[in-house]
Amino acid sequence: MAKWIKIIIALLLLAGGGYWAYAKLKPEPAPVVEPQPPITFEVTQETISQTIQVKGKSAYTEQTEVYAPIGGKVSNWSKKNGDAVKKGELLLSLETKTLQSEIKSMESDIRKSRLEIKQQELARQLPNSESIGDTEDARKTAALDRENKRLAYELGKESLSIKESELAQKKSALAAAAVKAPVSGVFVYGDQETKSQMLSEGQLIGKIINTELIQFKSVVSEQFINQIKPGMPVQVQLQSNKEQKFTGKITIVSRFPSATSSSDASQPSQFDIVVSLQADKLLIGGLTLEGQIETQRKENATVVPTLAILRDGSNAYVTLDKGNGETIRQDIKTGLEVDDKTEVLEGLKPGEVVVLE
Repeated sequence: MAKWIKIIIALLLLAGGGYWAYAKLKPEPAPVVEPQPPITFEVTQETISQTIQVKGKSAYTEQTEVYAPIGGKVSNWSKKNGDAVKKGELLLSLETKTLQSEIKSMESDIRKSRLEIKQQELARQLPNSESIGDTEDARKTAALDRENKRLAYELGKESLSIKESELAQKKSALAAAAVKAPVSGVFVYGDQETKSQMLSEGQLIGKIINTELIQFKSVVSEQFINQIKPGMPVQVQLQSNKEQKFTGKITIVSRFPSATSSSDASQPSQFDIVVSLQADKLLIGGLTLEGQIETQRKENATVVPTLAILRDGSNAYVTLDKGNGETIRQDIKTGLEVDDKTEVLEGLKPGEVVVLE
């Protein structure tokens, strides 16, 4: 009996161990994978625009250079570097003592010449006692005397005219010795570190900057140059403060590449452009600016995400959701592509849904 009890206990132990091993080692059932819903996009109607990014520097539009009208020593600077000036205000004065002395001397010489001419004119009007001679020699002598007086008179008049012209030039130079601002603006020395004390005729004194007019100078790659035209709007921002926006308009598009870019055959040519900007207290010359040039703009365009568009050779199409899980291929005609959006010219309507495959 005891033997049977031992056998039963052994069988029970084996059965329990087998069940425990089965419970530990049996494979877990594979998880049920729920099908993922398709990614869909609604066809929208919106405004899209294509832009070109540019970078450059701000510069003042009008800078009028001021040159020394005559040479001489500066006797007084009426305006300092950076002073605001109005048209006609005195910038500086040149010493004129020598010039004034020359003018007085010339005026005296001219008065003397005028008296001499007057005397010659009176002498010519007097009757010549030898004008009627009995002999041929007497008549020749009288004719020669009259010709000499005429020549002296004509030479005197010509000499006087030259002296009067020189005097007028001297007086003009005297007036020009007071150098005045030709326009209004901010006066800047030619050499901004120092102001000259001796000037030669034609030497650059400085320039007057119109701070009310400012422009944005930049370059555009050859791949975009044919898309840009004068009059196009430009949205401009400071590189140091991108929140500050300005509005500009293209005024100049160069038709010739810049010298630096055209010399390197391995790089695309760059073309200079100029954008006029509206006056703003934050805009001064020499700032680094960034701009967006709007080259194309479409109002009320039918738009889909670019990644939803598939290609079959030269044909574009999308997968159109017809509802109830049904989809079809829909051929489309595309237009303007901007960033991650594409304009659809034919094949879709706003409100329809396309499926990403």
